[in-house]
Amino acid sequence: MFQSLWQITKLSKYFMIGTQGKVRSICFSFLLLLSFKSFSTKGKAQSLGSNCENTTQQTLTGAYQTNLDRILTWMSSDAATSNGYNHTTIGTNSSVYGLYDCGGDAVGYFCQFCISTAAREAPQLCSNRESAVVWNDYCIIRYSNEDFFGKAMTYPIWHTLGTKNISNTTEIQIAEDFVRSLIGKATNETHQLYYKDGFNLSATESRYGVVQCTRDLTNEGCRQCLEDILTEVPKCCEQKVTWMVWSGSCLIRYDDHMFYLLANQPPSAPAPNQKTGEFESCYITSVINFVKELWKIDYSSLIVNISC
Repeated sequence: MFQSLWQITKLSKYFMIGTQGKVRSICFSFLLLLSFKSFSTKGKAQSLGSNCENTTQQTLTGAYQTNLDRILTWMSSDAATSNGYNHTTIGTNSSVYGLYDCGGDAVGYFCQFCISTAAREAPQLCSNRESAVVWNDYCIIRYSNEDFFGKAMTYPIWHTLGTKNISNTTEIQIAEDFVRSLIGKATNETHQLYYKDGFNLSATESRYGVVQCTRDLTNEGCRQCLEDILTEVPKCCEQKVTWMVWSGSCLIRYDDHMFYLLANQPPSAPAPNQKTGEFESCYITSVINFVKELWKIDYSSLIVNISC
């Protein structure tokens, strides 16, 4: 979390806009501020789900507890300087295997905060358990007394839904085909185990999606994990405009709003009838005002030459 105004004003280089290309940097920076304010207000990142992997509650041995504490500390510190993912094993006796993964382009302070929050939650959600997996808004952590690296966890499967129903049942097949295309790009084309994209459903509606896997999986392991949780969608979600399904190793999200603004990859489906320059300028001004209100910070020293 930002500790002082100095850390915030370090971002001011992004606020001096001369070209349209810098607009995304401003959106990224202010969204970080918004996210961190939200985290600090709630005291924790929103937990999407947790699982103790069917382990029984028991008093952990001193050696295992020590190694577990060490691996949770390692996750929190390593996430600040990594590319958003890492895994390791701590201890030769009573070993603990652990990994963390921040989705897509969430790295640095943002990733570290999410991982640190999950690392604090895990021992509470799975107290006196040898294994746990915790999903938060933008990250996942997992640890166990058994080597799980490279092994997909596809049960249990969680889901969450929006409130709006689709207006035409033809979208069900369109959505499935779209998600399958994302899976192919994440595993067969880019080999990043992560992909996001969007498309215009009609002249007035767009849809966006993301698929991702923990990066200990192979391309094939990721593909199979995503295919497995995709089979849950007809049972729970296909009639909704917005939904997300995930397991301990992979996640799929489908939405009518672009939710992946923390990214370097430009969206391929801008909002229909959007005047890009006017929209982005007004949007950033609104975000600036919103952040000022949330943080109660004097931004007069920052140079922001944007007006609607």
